[in-house]
Amino acid sequence: MLDQIRKNFDYDQWASEKFLKALEEMPSPPEKAVKILGHILFAKDVWLARILKEDLSRFKDPYPPYTLAECRPKLDELHGKWKGYLASLNEEGLKGKFVAPNTQGKLSEHVVQNVIIQVIHHGTYHRGQLATLVAQAGGNRPGTDYISYAYELGESKFV
Repeated sequence: MLDQIRKNFDYDQWASEKFLKALEEMPSPPEKAVKILGHILFAKDVWLARILKEDLSRFKDPYPPYTLAECRPKLDELHGKWKGYLASLNEEGLKGKFVAPNTQGKLSEHVVQNVIIQVIHHGTYHRGQLATLVAQAGGNRPGTDYISYAYELGESKFV
């Protein structure tokens, strides 16, 4: 299970990079799309901070005002942090529980594995929104289905 979770995080990074590149190539990327990309980054950041029991005071706005230029280094930083965390995690750790507040301060208990899956699916959900916004603005909407990732890895192929 853990190997697939790690692979899914690599897929999530791959797909987010595709959309970041698509936005960077647009003469005027939609402001809403940049805001959504920032929100994806926020979620990856805040959930890892919650798991690691870090100070959460910096997480005020779930739609932080990142510029497009700020998104790439933040995406790379978060991917490195998550990869490091996932490399240190074992199967038993996936079942671990933690308590953390949401952005309104309400405490909830979570299972680590559920949060990890949430972060991956949250990005996929919002990349669907990005696909619409990029296409509506005349940009090159990238294909980011998981099977496209499998083709790129060589795990799927035409015969």
